[in-house]
Amino acid sequence: MALISNWKLAFVALLVLGMWASQTTSRDLNEASMVQKHEYWMARFGRVYRDDAEKAKRLKIFKNNVDYIESVNKAGIRPYKLGINEFADLTNEEFRATHNGYKMSSHQKSSKTVSFRYENVTAPATIDWRTKGAVTGVKDQGQC
Repeated sequence: MALISNWKLAFVALLVLGMWASQTTSRDLNEASMVQKHEYWMARFGRVYRDDAEKAKRLKIFKNNVDYIESVNKAGIRPYKLGINEFADLTNEEFRATHNGYKMSSHQKSSKTVSFRYENVTAPATIDWRTKGAVTGVKDQGQC
């Protein structure tokens, strides 16, 4: 009877140990794949960091952003899908500080307005700017 009890105890111990090892391995694989994703992302967008500390910080931010993107897409409550883009290693605060609207220079803020009128010109009733080559496809305007 004691022999069966010892076998049960050993089996349970091995089962628990196996589950723990599986969790650890899964977490390690997830971390390794995240590092690989980050390396691929860095190559794709030409990102280079000044030192290992900065790279580790940006990897952590990248991981948090990827986790957020995956959770939002998995929830499926939005009519669109989020994706990893060139801003994936920035915090929300960093992104907003550099890409959140036009900042007018103090020179441009002058209150003096100047109007301009063409003289001796007759404007056509309509203009199709597509035929003039003035309209292009959608482009990434960066900080515009």
